[in-house]
Amino acid sequence: MNTFVQRRVGIAVSSLLQRRMLSSAVPAADVKSIQLSNTCINRLKEICKSSSFLRVSVEGGGCSGFQYKFSVEKQLGDDDVIVSRDGVQVAIDSASIEYLTGATIDYHTELIRSGFRVINNPKADQGCSCGASFTVKLD
Repeated sequence: MNTFVQRRVGIAVSSLLQRRMLSSAVPAADVKSIQLSNTCINRLKEICKSSSFLRVSVEGGGCSGFQYKFSVEKQLGDDDVIVSRDGVQVAIDSASIEYLTGATIDYHTELIRSGFRVINNPKADQGCSCGASFTVKLD
C-alpha cells in the first residue's frame, strides 16, 4: 500500500473513531432517509424470528477504506437507531448512520452468492469491485 493510501485510510479510520466517541442524538431526517428494499424486507421476514434484527455498521477497512458489516442480532446497543418497515427492523449505530444517510439496504441474489448490501449510497465516492467497501466522498 502506498503512502498516500495509508495516510488517507488512517485519516478516515481516525475520523470514524472520533465520530463514534463524539456522536450524540441522530437527526430524524437521517433515519428517515435510509431505505429498505422489498427484497431486504422479504429476506429479513424469513430469517429474523423472535425479536432478532439486522445490524448494519460501517467500519474502517476493506479495499477502499471503509466497509459495510451485516449481522443478525438480538441485543440493541445504547447508541443504536432503528429503521423499521413492514414489521422488520434494522439497527444502525449512531456513528455509522452518518455514512448511510440516503442509502438503500438491499438483499441481492446471484447464481453464485447472495447477501445484504448497501446501494445508492450518496456518501460513497467509489468502491471495490465486490461492493463491500467504499471511499467516503470528501466535500
